[in-house]
Amino acid sequence: MNKISMIWIAVVAVLVIGGCSNETPLVEKEPVNTSVQGLELTKQPHAGESDEASGDQSVAKAADPSPSVPAPSAENATSQADASTSKEQGEDVVSSLKELSLISKTMEEVRQQLGEAKTTAKGGGFTSWQYDHPGKEGYHYPETAVSVDVQGLDSGSMKAQLMISFNENNLVDSYSIYHLVDGEIMVYRVTEAGAVEEPGQAD
Repeated sequence: MNKISMIWIAVVAVLVIGGCSNETPLVEKEPVNTSVQGLELTKQPHAGESDEASGDQSVAKAADPSPSVPAPSAENATSQADASTSKEQGEDVVSSLKELSLISKTMEEVRQQLGEAKTTAKGGGFTSWQYDHPGKEGYHYPETAVSVDVQGLDSGSMKAQLMISFNENNLVDSYSIYHLVDGEIMVYRVTEAGAVEEPGQAD
């Protein structure tokens, strides 16, 4: 009886031990699978956030208007305004000079009306007076002879020049206004016969 009992006890022990060893892997597998799934789940929100961020960026890009022409800087706007103002002032000066009526006036009458000439010259019984109208503050045409300031007119430093010619009786015989029109120096010449405007050359 003792031997049989010992055999049954041994069989039961083997079965019990075998059953425990079979259950243990099942218990261990569960947390391993769970932890793996947990890692994947924690990664998915990061991937979603990245998608949302890239989505936001594409929305921002779509909302962005196409590159527009940059607005002129304050400095450029000021220089353009100054150029426009200078041109208008030059036109005003020329218009005022064209309204003059000087033919047959005496030297004294011209002096009272226009002041002292900047430059004077005599020759061949005629006297010439020159009046400068600078386009830039402080600009001065340095030439001491009666002459046209071609460079000054071209650059806008000179708005206009008035040349008056007196005859032997010291009366105005003719006068000319030199000014710039669309990049070309023009001369508006007035005589007893009337006025004419044409491309000018230095007298």
